[in-house]
Amino acid sequence: MRKEASALPARALEAVGVVALAVLMLVVLVDVAGRNLFNRPLPWGTELLEVVLAVMVFALYPLLALRATHIVVDLIPVPAALRLPQRLLSALVGAVLFGVIAYCTGRQAVRSATYGDASALLKIPTAWVLWGMCALSVVTALAFLVAAWRRDATRAAVHGVALD
Repeated sequence: MRKEASALPARALEAVGVVALAVLMLVVLVDVAGRNLFNRPLPWGTELLEVVLAVMVFALYPLLALRATHIVVDLIPVPAALRLPQRLLSALVGAVLFGVIAYCTGRQAVRSATYGDASALLKIPTAWVLWGMCALSVVTALAFLVAAWRRDATRAAVHGVALD
């Protein structure tokens, strides 16, 4: 039961990512079909795609960090004894970088809210989008730290098969 409850936020983020991807595909399909068949593209299509893309990307970042399923390229062979420190350093760097992203997007959200900025056609307040990006960046930074201390994050995997 406890494991199911802890999986609920991850499932919610997955669902948000899937819905965002479906919306992206649908809007692009309608926009391209309208542009090519009827010479009438969606006037607000690009604006909506920008917002939905931000939602999709930032909703999926915490999952990648927590599950340590981001793309890894080993350019320098590391002895087995150094793999754990390497992964801990990697998680720490990821947490710091997403902390910086959270700070910068939070700062921009405050400025945007102060100026009352909104998107041109749909009038979506840009502060809302930036605050969402800021919050999900904080979640991602925390996910990197949690993944650093989990035992299964210390082992590399390809298609679910442990390599270490």
